[in-house]
Amino acid sequence: MTEKDFLILLKQKESTNLEFKRHIENSHKAARILAAFSNTSGGRLVVGVDDDKTIKGCSEIEEMTKIIHAAEELVIPPIEIQYSSYFHEGKRKVLIINVKESKEKPHEAIDEQNHHVVYVRANDQTTPVTKEMTQILDKSDNQVDEQLLGQPNVKYLITYLKKNNKITAKEYAKLINISAYRATKLLEGLTYGGILLMLSKQRPAQFVLKKW
Repeated sequence: MTEKDFLILLKQKESTNLEFKRHIENSHKAARILAAFSNTSGGRLVVGVDDDKTIKGCSEIEEMTKIIHAAEELVIPPIEIQYSSYFHEGKRKVLIINVKESKEKPHEAIDEQNHHVVYVRANDQTTPVTKEMTQILDKSDNQVDEQLLGQPNVKYLITYLKKNNKITAKEYAKLINISAYRATKLLEGLTYGGILLMLSKQRPAQFVLKKW
C-alpha cells in the first residue's frame, strides 16, 4: 500500500466495510469482525490505528497470529483473508486485512464460552443476529434485484438509511404513508432480497443497509 492509498483510507469513517483497531485483544474478538464482514458485504480491518485515527503501529507477527487463528479455527466455516502492511514514517507498522463477502455464509464465530454466534456488520458495528436472519443469510444468492432498487419507495428508503443508519417498520410506514403491516412486509422483502439486514434482537426490529 502506498502512502497516498493509506492516507485516503485513514480519512474514511468506520462503516459496514471498515473497522479500525489499535490492536486485537484476542482471537475470539477478531473472529467476530471477520465473520461479520464475510456475512455482510466484505470489508477491511485496519490494525494499528486508534478510533481517533492516531497511528500507533503494531506487531505484525503478534497481531497476524491472532487473526489467522481466528480465520482458520474460530470462524465456521473457515474463511480466507488477504493482508498487506504499511510502514508509517518508517517506524509504525499498520496492517490492512481484507475480507471478501462469502458465498458460504452464514459463518459462525466461536466465542470465549465456546458458543457459535452469527454476526453481521450493521453500519459501523459488529452485531449478533437471530436464527431468522441466519436463515436469510443462508438463502441469499448475493444478487440484488435491480428492478426492486428502482422502485420509488425503495430508492427513498435507501437515501433515508444512508443518512439515518436504521429504521423500524413503524417509522417506514409513517415516512411513506402506508400501514405498519405493509411496511413490515416491504422491509422483510428487501431483507430477503439482499438489500437490508434485519436486527431482530432489537425490539422493535431494526433494519439497516447491507451495502452502499
